Amino acid sequence: MDIMVHVFQKLQEGWGMKLALSCIVSVAAEEHAQIFAAFVFLVCLDLVTKWLSLSRKCLIDHGTEQPTFWQSLTGLRNARRLGYIRSEEMRKRFVHKILSYIGVVLAAAVLDFMLTHAHAPAFATSLVIGYLAITEFISILENMQHSGVEEAGAIAELARKKGGIVKGTGDKPDEKGEK
Repeated sequence: MDIMVHVFQKLQEGWGMKLALSCIVSVAAEEHAQIFAAFVFLVCLDLVTKWLSLSRKCLIDHGTEQPTFWQSLTGLRNARRLGYIRSEEMRKRFVHKILSYIGVVLAAAVLDFMLTHAHAPAFATSLVIGYLAITEFISILENMQHSGVEEAGAIAELARKKGGIVKGTGDKPDEKGEK
C-alpha cells in the first residue's frame, strides 16, 4: 500500500508541467488538436480585437477625437474600469463560441462519416471548418477596423468576397461590452 501512495505522490509532483507537456505533444502530434488549438487562437484574437474596439469607443466617448491603435491598446485598463469591457460577458461569449464550434464540427464529422460509409464524397467537415475560420478572421479584421486600423476594413471586404460571405449587420460596439 505504501508503494501505491508513493506512486500517486510522484504522479502529482510537477502536475502543471506534465499537463502542459501533454497538451503540447497532443497539439504537435494530432491534427484534430491542431485544428482545435487554431480555433481557440482565432477566438482569443477575436476577443482581444473586440476589447481594442471597445477601448477605442471608450476613448471617443471621453473626448479623444481620433484615437490611435496604440491609444486603444493602452486604454484597455481604463475601458475595463469604466465598464466598456465586462469580463463575465466576454467569458460567456468565449465559452459559448468554442462549445458551438465543437458542436458544429462534430455534427459535420458525423455527416462525413455517414457519407463515406454510403460511398459518397465527404465534404461537411472541410466546409464547416473553412467557414468558421473565415468568419472568425473577418470578425477579427472588423474589430481591428473599429479599433482604428482602417486598412483592416479593406482586407475584411476582400476576405468576404473571396469567402463568399455576405456582410451582416456588423460588429460595431454600439453599447458598453455589447455587439
